[in-house]
Amino acid sequence: SMFRIPIFAWSVLATSLIALTATQLIGLSFQLVMFERLFGMPFFDATQGGNPILFQHLFWFYSHPAVYVFILPGLGIISELLPVFVRKPLFGYKWVAMSSMGIALTGFLVWGHHMFTAGIEEYLRVPFMYSTLLVAVPTGVKFFSWVATLWQGRIRFPVPMLFVLGGIVVFLLGGLTGPPNGTVSTDLHLHDTYFVVGHFHDTMFGGYIFPLFAAIYYWYPKITGRKLNETLGKLHFYLMTPSFMVMTFGQMYIGMLGMRRRIADYDPAQGFDTTHLIITIAGFMIALSVLFLFINLIRSAKHGEVAEGNIWESRSPEWSLLPSPAPAHNYDQEIEVVGEPYDYGLAGSRYVAPIIQPAGDD
Repeated sequence: SMFRIPIFAWSVLATSLIALTATQLIGLSFQLVMFERLFGMPFFDATQGGNPILFQHLFWFYSHPAVYVFILPGLGIISELLPVFVRKPLFGYKWVAMSSMGIALTGFLVWGHHMFTAGIEEYLRVPFMYSTLLVAVPTGVKFFSWVATLWQGRIRFPVPMLFVLGGIVVFLLGGLTGPPNGTVSTDLHLHDTYFVVGHFHDTMFGGYIFPLFAAIYYWYPKITGRKLNETLGKLHFYLMTPSFMVMTFGQMYIGMLGMRRRIADYDPAQGFDTTHLIITIAGFMIALSVLFLFINLIRSAKHGEVAEGNIWESRSPEWSLLPSPAPAHNYDQEIEVVGEPYDYGLAGSRYVAPIIQPAGDD
């Protein structure tokens, strides 16, 4: 049954559907630009009857779903790792699986919110506003699942779990700062300001970067056979997270004061200098924190503690059946699903088991 595969597999499936479909549009866009420049076909040249807004429609029809190509696997990692460290089943598995497909679908219906100030027809603004706000529904399903999974759990706090929790909090900030950009009346003022920059950083870091770091700390022992250093990992997390908060809150603050994107200079009398300095320092602190990760990766490859057995007590097949590091060909015999993927806390339950071949059977 599809509803017994890991939730991360559902996220990858939804991401693959986006990559298979939306990517064609950006290829078509570039092809039209190429034909316009090489052969003089005026698709986007208004002086020759073309429509420059058409390029924006084609570009954003791909480029907004492209955001979910990053975010959906990240949200899948959060849902995959959370039950491991909470020691409880993932709440609402089927709803979470379908929410990934829902996000992939609604992601194709919202591209116009990037164009509220671009000169699109006014009658398109309100439908795109409502479709944009609709994305909150499948995304909210994931948040309710995470909160319910955490509720009354026996939570452990190794480094992967810290980044999972950090990702939830930061992505929530990205979600809360999204509606002002997706609502016509407020976006007319916030569009192309640093508020959008702060919102986008929250969304991408919470939905992709934090989960990526969680995945690195979680699966590195399975890849190398050695654990990453917990102290360096915590230095990475506790330096990066507050620095990131300072950076994005600063960006949104000066954005609301009128700081524009994509400009080389601005009037010091506008009062942006101090906040920009703080943002810059915070950005360098984030870079410094990531340096701890690289040091950790290199150092632990030779000197890290040997990862023996199922160090996270995970039910997933790579941890429950394979040694660390995983063999080149993974499983030396076929496996079968014999239970639910996230039945943590249920004594005697198993998710997968190797298929025992009869004697003499090739």
